[in-house]
Amino acid sequence: MPVNDFTEVFRDEHRQLRDMLLGLIAAFESSDSERVRQGIEEMTAHAAPHFQYEQQALYPALAVIHGDSYVEKLLEEHEQALEAAQLLAELAEEELDEEAVEYGLELVRQLLPHVSDRDGLAVMVEVLEPAAVEKIHKAQKESKKGRVSLAALTKRTKKSAAKGKKASRVTPRNRKATAAPKQSAKASRPRTPKARKHHPAKAAKRAK
Repeated sequence: MPVNDFTEVFRDEHRQLRDMLLGLIAAFESSDSERVRQGIEEMTAHAAPHFQYEQQALYPALAVIHGDSYVEKLLEEHEQALEAAQLLAELAEEELDEEAVEYGLELVRQLLPHVSDRDGLAVMVEVLEPAAVEKIHKAQKESKKGRVSLAALTKRTKKSAAKGKKASRVTPRNRKATAAPKQSAKASRPRTPKARKHHPAKAAKRAK
């Protein structure tokens, strides 16, 4: 049955991703740059097709049970997980100094809850209509064949999210409901390996 086939693959992928992330924690903690590089390459290649069918087929199908608000929350968290994975991929190209180790561990630990939390969605797929399950299962199989890159998927997801936010601001009725809480400039500033590597204060300190 498609639902059993989907669930078996879905949970097996999460177990594999869990083990890859735990392996990355061990590699970062031992400052093993080669293991970190190989682990990140393996993780990103595995995660990209999995993330793709989650956001394109699985989450939208669950709206009939959980409602649109919950699905929007899933997609927002999904976008954050994608960004963390992409930042890890970029980190693999840098020198593994003490700061990079700390940052890499932070990114890996951002991804682990995504794996454990999403695994439970399989029980909800079991109660969907057969046609909906078939559509999800088809997307799961096609994602394996397409092998989208993590960078391409992240770029596409950000573009789609930006369009959605722009559309929500156009409707006056939605403005108050969709307004995000104010954040300080420090809290809202994205942390990227590039910014971390070229921090002016740290550069001045090194020059001394």
